[in-house]
Amino acid sequence: MSAKEAVAEFVHDGDIVYLGFGASFCSFALAYELIRQGKNDLDLVGGTPQPQLQQLLFASGRATRTRSGAITGIRGPKPGRIWDLAEQGAFQFEDYSNLTCTLMLMAGALGMPFIPTQSFLGTDFLKPENLHHKHGFLGDGKLRVVEDPYSGKPVVALPALKPGVALWHAQRADEYGNVQSWGMYADARWGLWAAERVVVSVEEIVPTEVVRSDPNRTIIPGPRVSAVVHQPFGGFPGEMPGHYMQDGAMLRLS
Repeated sequence: MSAKEAVAEFVHDGDIVYLGFGASFCSFALAYELIRQGKNDLDLVGGTPQPQLQQLLFASGRATRTRSGAITGIRGPKPGRIWDLAEQGAFQFEDYSNLTCTLMLMAGALGMPFIPTQSFLGTDFLKPENLHHKHGFLGDGKLRVVEDPYSGKPVVALPALKPGVALWHAQRADEYGNVQSWGMYADARWGLWAAERVVVSVEEIVPTEVVRSDPNRTIIPGPRVSAVVHQPFGGFPGEMPGHYMQDGAMLRLS
């Protein structure tokens, strides 16, 4: 399936979208196609979605909301332009952390309605002015401080997060859609497993025998994959372990 066909069929206006973490495994090819097709009102989620893809999707008006631990990165652009969009009412955000975003995706993947954690206790995240800031959109649904029924101590209850679609890039897949990868995943496993639909672009399509010879590299099996797009360099200018490093100079142009 081509990127054009996959995005047209499996990415819907208003979707919660998981794009991967940081510089690895992020499908620039699928994100560019999403922009070309004019998908609207998207909600980007994840610990640290690829900074340049975030900026492009926000600036183009394709994404209007995010739930994440960061909106920029070391090589990313300054957050000023995104703050301007928020001040203009064109962009909303709920700030979490890399850990808590991962936990919410884990809850979604496991079918749990929420997940408890001690993270955020004793921090400014729980101050009223940060929970209910003017650029937010979840209100009381962002998180709750509740009593642990076993110890009686306070814990933070985070809502489960289930993306409508995950767009990802990997090293290889076979004809049955079994996707294999290796490298730093961060929250990717949980993002892929929690998503309702999964579209993966890959560097190469390999015979099924290759997948069966090394099954430990399979991150998501074919029955859970909506579409595979053969797209060499689909993760560039990000990096793809075993294939290419990220192009920092090109990323800084975004």
